[in-house]
Amino acid sequence: MYKSSWRKCVFGCDDSNTMYSLPKDEATREKWLDFIFGNPKQENYTKNLFVCDRHFDDDCLMNKAMFESGAVSRLILQPGSVPTIYVTVPPKPGTSLDEQVEEEEEEEKPSISSIDLSQPFDQNPTLYQPSDTALPASLTSFPVMLISGKAPELKKTKTVATQLSLNTLKTNHFRSRAVQSTSILVSNVSVQTIKGRKATAFQPSAKATLAEPSRKRPRVEMDGDEEEELKPPVMEVCDLTRMECGPEYEDTKYIVFERNLRELFDKCPVCNCDCNVQRQKCGTFVSFSQHCPECMYSRKWQNQPVMKSTPVGDLQLSAAVYFSGGSFQKTQRICKAMNLQIHQPDAFRRHSRLFLEPAINHEWRKQQERLFEELKEKREVALGCDLRPFSPGNSAKLGNYTTIDLEAKNILDIQVVQSKETGGKVQMEKKGLKRCLDRLERSSLKVDYVVTDRHNRVQKYLQDKQIAHFYDVWRMEKELSKKLDQLAERKDFLVVKKWSPAIKHHMYWSAASSKSGAEKVAKWTSLVNHIQDVHSHEDPLFPKCSHPDRVTRDPNKWFKPGTQQLYEVEKLLLNKRVLRDVEKLCSDHQTSSLDTFHTTSLQFVPRNENETFSFVEMMCRLFLAAMHFNENMALEQATCGNNFLFTKSKQDDSTENPVRTKTTYAYVRNLMRLVFTEVFTDPSSFVADLKKAQVPKRQTNPMDHTRE
Repeated sequence: MYKSSWRKCVFGCDDSNTMYSLPKDEATREKWLDFIFGNPKQENYTKNLFVCDRHFDDDCLMNKAMFESGAVSRLILQPGSVPTIYVTVPPKPGTSLDEQVEEEEEEEKPSISSIDLSQPFDQNPTLYQPSDTALPASLTSFPVMLISGKAPELKKTKTVATQLSLNTLKTNHFRSRAVQSTSILVSNVSVQTIKGRKATAFQPSAKATLAEPSRKRPRVEMDGDEEEELKPPVMEVCDLTRMECGPEYEDTKYIVFERNLRELFDKCPVCNCDCNVQRQKCGTFVSFSQHCPECMYSRKWQNQPVMKSTPVGDLQLSAAVYFSGGSFQKTQRICKAMNLQIHQPDAFRRHSRLFLEPAINHEWRKQQERLFEELKEKREVALGCDLRPFSPGNSAKLGNYTTIDLEAKNILDIQVVQSKETGGKVQMEKKGLKRCLDRLERSSLKVDYVVTDRHNRVQKYLQDKQIAHFYDVWRMEKELSKKLDQLAERKDFLVVKKWSPAIKHHMYWSAASSKSGAEKVAKWTSLVNHIQDVHSHEDPLFPKCSHPDRVTRDPNKWFKPGTQQLYEVEKLLLNKRVLRDVEKLCSDHQTSSLDTFHTTSLQFVPRNENETFSFVEMMCRLFLAAMHFNENMALEQATCGNNFLFTKSKQDDSTENPVRTKTTYAYVRNLMRLVFTEVFTDPSSFVADLKKAQVPKRQTNPMDHTRE
């Protein structure tokens, strides 16, 4: 779809139009051929057929308005467009089109050598001297050579806009050798140009040069389907006159170089003289003051609006970094690497304290109340709870205790707990659980049961509250697997390593297939007989293994009675605490979705020693992680066996994994709207709500002798 000297419209239009080749789509190609040849269409035709833009409706051209204004140099065709307008070039009167072509080819072309230069200039009929009105006074003495003694015909021109920069037109360009040219006599000229109010003269060159003709490579005939056209870069075309103006913070932004920006103010738009330009900048804000000393024209321009002495770009950049869970320090380093102007960290902290954190707290509380209202109408809640410290080891100073709805996979509440207020890390988990349950109780939510890890203080607290308590299967299996792996590393314990995956899987099966705690224990203890190739048991709740009877082909794969390997495994599996905890394994749910949230929260609260967060900032970033998780909650894991959710490593190979959907960020748009429409206008009420979540005071414990 380019203008070319060898591309001609099939209807004989001139070269000034944009040419389009046959489309590759078969259905659209057939419609084009019907338009060109009619019905029935010609079978033997060349595939290098072109149709110009004169045969298409205006609706088929994407940038018709910009082309007519001179902003672009070619027309872009809508995909799937079909020509519908018949426009033909009328032949000369009395002659056919073929005769006209022959006459143009046979027309005698004059030569420069045929001109007699011995005669005086004023008596030479082949030369033409323009009058004073045709050229300026400085050029009236210059002879203009004409062909056949005819007067020059003034060619009509028009001014168009190009996408070239100003400096591109000033450079010296050289003609490519692959372009065909004719010999032209170049003479010395003296030209005057007016710049502003002063006239400057360009000196003529010392010698006249004769351009040498270059050889043109022959064009290779290519098939229309195999022809590879040079396509321009795809650019989005938008009609600015039809754009609807939205809020200022939703306006599109671009990266603009200062050198290109100064080109808009160097010249006066009235008299085209050089102007005095002053620049002022602050963060992402920049303004230019332009003053012309000749015509006294002046104006002031700024790159963004300012609301209450705060540039909108600075506030929105701070909000974008905060709401996406990013780090302002990293963003500042990125901008500094490319010399992109950005505001200082002090301004970011001021924006966070006054506008961003109050907006996050308000939006999370609103979403939390909406979740509570939905749960009140449906059922009792099955909760999954867990504590995640922000630093590993026993020296954790902060931790977040999270409560999740195991049915809907929604985060219900997050409590940030400090070790200072509880007297140590051991009491942090119980403190966090107490705050979460109190928050649910204030919202009149009924708790069915709670699934946690095997924490003694949590177990005692739930027992006093008379709330049903179950253990997570994955967490108990993980602790047991570590001990089995250590046992398998010992010498002559290869049989333990072979049976380790089956023992882990048996714990999941015992919890999922049982209806009572006693049945879970009976199935779990039957594992000791099963690994010895004994499949009948004494417990009446589970008298026989559920698998079909099989004939043993390799007796060495079983544990031998009375061996050290069997003694160590039996001691580990039938431990009193293990049997007590197996009875309280949860049969319906796992807390794997809670572990997924902890992984997601690392995007908003990374464990980076070089960057620390305050208590309020930590809390707000966790609220962002909860809103992100609730909007894009994890898909349910594939089921295996009897429809029990196993971890990823336990899934059956034949199970089809669900297709993940694209992540959405609607909460970010809601927060942006809240900041610029409500919080920025009157932040006092939002800040007051945030101050209610003050840093808890430290509670002294006389029995605590740990160092903080």
